[in-house]
Amino acid sequence: MNLSEPKRPGIAVALIVIVIVIVVIIASVGAYYALSSSKTTTTPSTGSSITTTTSTSITVLTTASNSESSTGPSGLTYYSGTFNFSLPEGPSGVRSLPNGSAQYYNSVQTASGTFTFSLAAGGLSGSGTGKGTFTMTTTGFCSGSDTFPYTFTIPDVTTEIQGNITIFFASPVPGNYTVALTCTGDMTGVSTATNDPGPFLPVYPNEIGIPIASLPTSEVFHSNPSTTFVWGYSLEETSG
Repeated sequence: MNLSEPKRPGIAVALIVIVIVIVVIIASVGAYYALSSSKTTTTPSTGSSITTTTSTSITVLTTASNSESSTGPSGLTYYSGTFNFSLPEGPSGVRSLPNGSAQYYNSVQTASGTFTFSLAAGGLSGSGTGKGTFTMTTTGFCSGSDTFPYTFTIPDVTTEIQGNITIFFASPVPGNYTVALTCTGDMTGVSTATNDPGPFLPVYPNEIGIPIASLPTSEVFHSNPSTTFVWGYSLEETSG
């Protein structure tokens, strides 16, 4: 009697199949890690880093860049000021009376307001804006008044002139005053259109030079204590 167990060829086939499956799994894992590798590059012109992650079906781009300051333009110095003036200018006229004497009507203009401007580093250029209230008052045998708010520009500011901050004022809006005059007596030979309407300066004088070392400062000037010709200003550096 042959007591040896019969051979089982099915076992060998099963072992071969298991080995093939293991090889396929190992190869798949290796391919996955190869496809999922990341690469980081830096853009030379901007300094931004771009990270690219690639898998078998998904691509993700992530960009990082430097943030820009939101504090506003650098290198600017800011200033604010006030102004006022009173000038004996405006509508005027004269007439002769039968006794040989003369009568007049004359005007005084007054204004006050505020302005601001910025000056670039080095003091070579600057600009700003301002606003004020203007009043023209006419008295005499013709009288009337005109009051209105106005705006103006500061087209240029510089520190190049003798160590001063020199401020230039221009372009008042509106650009003219108009006084509705009421007149009495004989108007023969009198024209009420003299200086009415007429232009005015937004700030007197139209150019102010202020020593930098004097800031903050405030000045008032009188051409003559007996006249209405007075003007002044104040100026200080601000935080912007």
